[in-house]
Amino acid sequence: MIFEPHIAEVKKHIDHYWIVKDAALLSMGSPTMYAYPGITPDMIIVLDGHYTMSYMGKTYTSNRSKLYSFIHKEVVVDLSHLKSCIIIKFKSRGLSSLKPFLDLKTEAIMKDSVAFADDVFGMDVELLKIHLLTLSPSEIASELDQWFAERYKNEREGFVVAMAQEVSASCDIQTIIKATNYSYSTLERHFKRDTGLTPKKFQSLQRYKKAIRELYVTRNSDWQHYVVKYGYYDQSHFIKEIKRYTNHTPSQLLKTPSFIEVRPNYF
Repeated sequence: MIFEPHIAEVKKHIDHYWIVKDAALLSMGSPTMYAYPGITPDMIIVLDGHYTMSYMGKTYTSNRSKLYSFIHKEVVVDLSHLKSCIIIKFKSRGLSSLKPFLDLKTEAIMKDSVAFADDVFGMDVELLKIHLLTLSPSEIASELDQWFAERYKNEREGFVVAMAQEVSASCDIQTIIKATNYSYSTLERHFKRDTGLTPKKFQSLQRYKKAIRELYVTRNSDWQHYVVKYGYYDQSHFIKEIKRYTNHTPSQLLKTPSFIEVRPNYF
């Protein structure tokens, strides 16, 4: 079941809570999920069972909750022993949608960007998990709202959040430059501080994620469609950019079950 936050400060930064009582729904028929670089942080709270994850040359099995602030390389997660969990999807604004809830600098988050949630938020995560086990899905969503609201600090919201609210919901770089009259170097300083990425990298990831999401949902193999719709130079540029982030061509991805990510952002 999917629930949207109701507290305004939380809703500004979190898109939804996905409460999964039957983790088979996560895998869409395959126990293995693939995650690639993107601008949408996620947090998974494990309620029952465990997962096996391979990332940056390491593989381990755990029942501890995870925070995916930013994925530098491909993540492979085996969900076959995960019985129930909660996936928290933040807004697609890089670290700027996560930082209002964390007292950490951008550099520290990016350095350990796929981390156990209790290493980031403290042991409160485990206490929260124990409490959530006794609640109904709607009660879980309400409790998560309160939990994040207690950690929210307005002063941690930065330039990118303001621009997303006031100028461009998609954080389009050219639109922001025209609205602010800032130079690219000034914009770069703001973006790196707030999201951990340069504006060009942010926009590249934004475009790629939109294209790959449509690819996953529609299974459309007409590459020229993506070139025209998302502004790639040509088919070669489109294919190379998809491969740069996923290590696979679009054709190869279509043959990979559940390739899109560890979150239901196609909802």
